[in-house]
Amino acid sequence: MTAREVEAVVLDIAPLEYAMEGDPNGLLYGDPETEVTGLAVTWTPAVAVLREAACDGLNFVLTHEIPFFSSSESKWYRTLPEDEKPQNLARRRILDEHGMVICRCHSNWDGTPGGVMDSCAEMLGFTEYAHHGQYCSTYELDPLTLAELADHAKLSLGVPQVRVAGDLGRVVSRVTLHYGGLAQTWHAVDEAVIAGADAIICGEALDYSFRAAVDAGIGMIETSHVSSENPGMREFARLLAGRLPDLPVRFIDAGMPWTFV
Repeated sequence: MTAREVEAVVLDIAPLEYAMEGDPNGLLYGDPETEVTGLAVTWTPAVAVLREAACDGLNFVLTHEIPFFSSSESKWYRTLPEDEKPQNLARRRILDEHGMVICRCHSNWDGTPGGVMDSCAEMLGFTEYAHHGQYCSTYELDPLTLAELADHAKLSLGVPQVRVAGDLGRVVSRVTLHYGGLAQTWHAVDEAVIAGADAIICGEALDYSFRAAVDAGIGMIETSHVSSENPGMREFARLLAGRLPDLPVRFIDAGMPWTFV
């Protein structure tokens, strides 16, 4: 199968009708006529991920996040054009040397039923909706303390540590799930306020998002961007393996780029 043919299968699983306008999805790099030898499914195509995929002979990389770091001018520091950034050059070098292509499924997989949001909720064991949205939902829980909810999130998503803001002894029973980077803006706290939530579980958050939550009387638990979206990418790999039985399909964990000391 060609990359274009595999892309069609990918977009049948995560249709573009679920994507946000202006969000780039589908084949973003490489020759669409490339003969696919295998699929690597990952959260982000970091250099280590691409090397592992190349070693395994997987030349179709399905990613959730952007393949390259874009450029932007800043008054605070000097920046480089996109095609001069060493992180981008390192990724392109591997892609080009091994004839690899990159396909992205971002908001279309976030919003597809059974996609990133639903997979994260399923991993956390959240099933009872207080409010169900396409990209963000709030759930009813059996009452537990914020500390207990933090331990549950940590164990469910397999993260070594979580950041928690709020009274650890407070009993909570309604939680808004801001997987991925949704809490990278403090406006995300408004969703929890509107939904009447007393806690937020998020992937990645700003300092000010924590402060907004605390001042609104809402507890916040930060897991990590990658760990909150990995369940959705694992599910995508499972679905693709069922649809493409003649091709090897492997989920490659991009992991966390830091350690705790």
